[in-house]
Amino acid sequence: MVKVKIQYPVDNTFLSSLLFEGLLFTIKNTQCSFSLDEVEFKDNKFLLLAYSMLDDGKIGNIKLDMAKSKNENINSRIFELFGLRNVRSRKNYSDLLTLLKQNSGSLISRDEVILNVKIGKDGLLMDINSKDEGVQAALFKAERYIGITSTDTNLTTQHLTSYFSKEAASILLLGVYSSFTASATLTGTRGGLPVSFFLTFSPEEIIALLSSGNKQSIDIYLEIKNAAMEAVRSIVLRNPLNELIVTEMSLNLELQRMLSRENIDKISFTLFKIVLEGKIYKIYEQIPLTVLSKTPFMTVANRFFKKPEELIDYLSYLLSSPKGRIIVDLSNHKHPAYSNLLKAVNAIYRFVVLGDTYGWFEFTRELYNVHDRVEDEEVKGEYLEILRKLGSYS
Repeated sequence: MVKVKIQYPVDNTFLSSLLFEGLLFTIKNTQCSFSLDEVEFKDNKFLLLAYSMLDDGKIGNIKLDMAKSKNENINSRIFELFGLRNVRSRKNYSDLLTLLKQNSGSLISRDEVILNVKIGKDGLLMDINSKDEGVQAALFKAERYIGITSTDTNLTTQHLTSYFSKEAASILLLGVYSSFTASATLTGTRGGLPVSFFLTFSPEEIIALLSSGNKQSIDIYLEIKNAAMEAVRSIVLRNPLNELIVTEMSLNLELQRMLSRENIDKISFTLFKIVLEGKIYKIYEQIPLTVLSKTPFMTVANRFFKKPEELIDYLSYLLSSPKGRIIVDLSNHKHPAYSNLLKAVNAIYRFVVLGDTYGWFEFTRELYNVHDRVEDEEVKGEYLEILRKLGSYS
């Protein structure tokens, strides 16, 4: 029997999100009982069971490099702590997870794991007493805490390094596996740096799931989250514009049907955008995403539009098809009507997410403006066809 005592706060930091994502994934795939304060696993092979469940295809899609730092030692140190002296992964998380799965038979845990953080002379320590007992990974310090302000310490101006026990690090890595969604190149980042997207449950969902003590609920919620991750992935690989992400998630009928089928009114997530810049990871954005079984948009659509579900399908196509006119033109920042396209996306975002009917009128008006500003007759024809089709639903 292994007791994992939870003494770390459930909050909207990246570290907390990864930790509890990993914990939920582990609970789903092992025999255990749990509450908000503690998880009790049947035996000390719970990590073995969790890692044996990893999907090789999903691991291969985790395009995530480690920091270029001499202190980044998780790719070798974690194996040493599990007694595997001659195992070392390459400096990327896909290879690390692959080797952990291949060597999962050696992932034997201590009888007690305490998920908390102590301040020691070595830095921040999770489930260990000194840095020599732990591993370090820059990904787990994306918040870049510089110091801790306290009248009892002199740490205010110091940089504190974080170290983790092999068990805590293993759970965090399962969180990486469970939440990694996609990598894309964002314009506006220095040199077009690749940005990694992680979709996690919101703190309120994590607290509710752990407090329930109900493993079936975790199974259902993780299934919905996996579907949401696929939806987000398909969006950001085309155009990682925030309004597109939120709008398309709100238009996703499959997610709404999944919620309705399970009698869930809503489910909330946090989408993290993480960038690796040399020796450090940075959080570029945290986007709250909420999927409702019944959206304000559906209420409005049922009142004012014919065949509202067909309208949803068409709007989803317009904002998602990689060959669609709007998406193609949005990918060109030098497009003569780019500002109008952005206004159109912002307007349909207000319509779909907030149920603001004025957003619909602004959306169609901006598409008319795009039509007027482009010179190519074929493109003009495509926008006229879009406007004609939208008008048919009114």
